[in-house]
Amino acid sequence: MPSTPETAPLRLDGSSTAELSALFASANSELAAGAKRLHIDLEALERLDSPVIACLITILRAARQDGGDVALGATRPAILDTLRVTGLDKLFPREAAPEGGAPPRTPPPAAKKKRALRRAVAGIAGLVVALGGQWTSPASASSQTQPDELVAHLAAQNPDMRSYQARLHVDFQLRTFPYIAQHLDGTAYFKRPDNYEVVFSNVPSYARGFDKLFADIGDPADWQRRFQISLAGQRRLAGREDVVIRLVQRVRGMIDHEDVAVDTHAWRIDQMEWHYYNGGVISMTQDYQSVDGFNVLKAQHATIRIPYIHASAEGRYDSYRTNVAIDDSLFTRGRK
Repeated sequence: MPSTPETAPLRLDGSSTAELSALFASANSELAAGAKRLHIDLEALERLDSPVIACLITILRAARQDGGDVALGATRPAILDTLRVTGLDKLFPREAAPEGGAPPRTPPPAAKKKRALRRAVAGIAGLVVALGGQWTSPASASSQTQPDELVAHLAAQNPDMRSYQARLHVDFQLRTFPYIAQHLDGTAYFKRPDNYEVVFSNVPSYARGFDKLFADIGDPADWQRRFQISLAGQRRLAGREDVVIRLVQRVRGMIDHEDVAVDTHAWRIDQMEWHYYNGGVISMTQDYQSVDGFNVLKAQHATIRIPYIHASAEGRYDSYRTNVAIDDSLFTRGRK
């Protein structure tokens, strides 16, 4: 792709705050000078982490405000896998690097300089927010952060994890008649890009479907396909102000909507709520642990309040095995 006055080649060599700031400043300068397409070379990066993803999305938004676009140059498998898993391959086209450098530009007129300065100030503020506290003063996502940015952050966690299996132990308590208590043991399976399955042994008839409850959070990388996504405010959990994402199924069923409370400092899902058309609500909170360098579930706490039934369930995860071979046939039986 030849370099033209409207195509600006840029390069990112690392994910430090200084390097991301420099990339952001260069992108704004090129846009102010009239570039309609930015090409960002990522070949020097070993991996795409959350700050890099947030920076790229912020640059993309700035470019599209002026009718422009952003393409990425990448061939490393780790980079390509992360783009695919996070869904960013749908937002950013991949292209070969432009030949040569961008030709010299004439300085923009004063009015364009002023617009560029306003955009740079607003964009830097947005980038500080999107980086989730990577700058000098910690900051979390605000109510102005776009849902797709939040989902991209969540989907980018554990980028090197291809699969896992773990033992799941659940203590179920029916808090309405006949007040049954039951202990369930099973195995949880996950495989990229969006396969989850929980298999319980000896599940009694009244607990049918609980495997779906514990598996239904799914992979954020698949949310754009399954749901319409919007912001639904903030919620205080464990002393933190979480941002709430609302998911509405594209193919509607019994659920009116799902609310996901996200800790935007650690980029974890703290709570998930399913709101049913019949007035029922199932709420699940989550705790995490580190295994083999990955952030994985440690426990889930569910409260079920649907017509005629009030119940609770406490789930514990242990015996993790990460990046193991899992046959795809395991997941086909649980497809909706």
